[in-house]
Amino acid sequence: MPHPSSAWVRNGIRAPAGPGRDRKVSCTVTSHSAVAILMVCSALAAGRWRAQTAQEQSSKPSALSTPLVYRNTQYGFCFRLPADWKGYTIVTQQWRGTLLSGNAQGPHEGGPQLLIRNPNWTEGDPWQDIPIMIFTPSQWKLVDSDDMAVSAAPIGPAELGRNDKYVFALPPRWIGFYDVKGIDEVQTLMGRNPFESPCGHKSAPPVTSHP
Repeated sequence: MPHPSSAWVRNGIRAPAGPGRDRKVSCTVTSHSAVAILMVCSALAAGRWRAQTAQEQSSKPSALSTPLVYRNTQYGFCFRLPADWKGYTIVTQQWRGTLLSGNAQGPHEGGPQLLIRNPNWTEGDPWQDIPIMIFTPSQWKLVDSDDMAVSAAPIGPAELGRNDKYVFALPPRWIGFYDVKGIDEVQTLMGRNPFESPCGHKSAPPVTSHP
């Protein structure tokens, strides 16, 4: 009697039950027609290999093109975006920093933070924003020397790039902290190093998101 987890066909050829099972295809010759049996067995093995190959290829991340370019002439940078971000909006916020040395108390420094917002974003259905903090060189020196904190996280901002006037960075724990849509796409996008300052110059390696 055949095993419940196997499917049997004529001439004693046994093949795994169901598509995509990662098992060896085996044949048991019970007929004098050995050549025909081997041909069918080879076809079954080839079919299993094709199914596995297709599954592996479909699991690979697809290339993400970035034909859109957000140009910020005020601060001197560009940011490349996927085509489905057409209609994106820019939200202007302020970051606040606390000095960790000296006699200063409370927020002491601040500056602009720009959010590049997905066009699908709504109040009831938010999508992942791309935040860009903007520092002066003197402010960044404080951050880089751990003399100023910009959040309660134990890690600092991650530099994206810089020009003669400004340093640009991602906030600590900027992605994955909230349950919103579009996180995977934004992570893939940041891996392509879409930030340029000045435009056309990629001054930082691909960004690795912090936990």
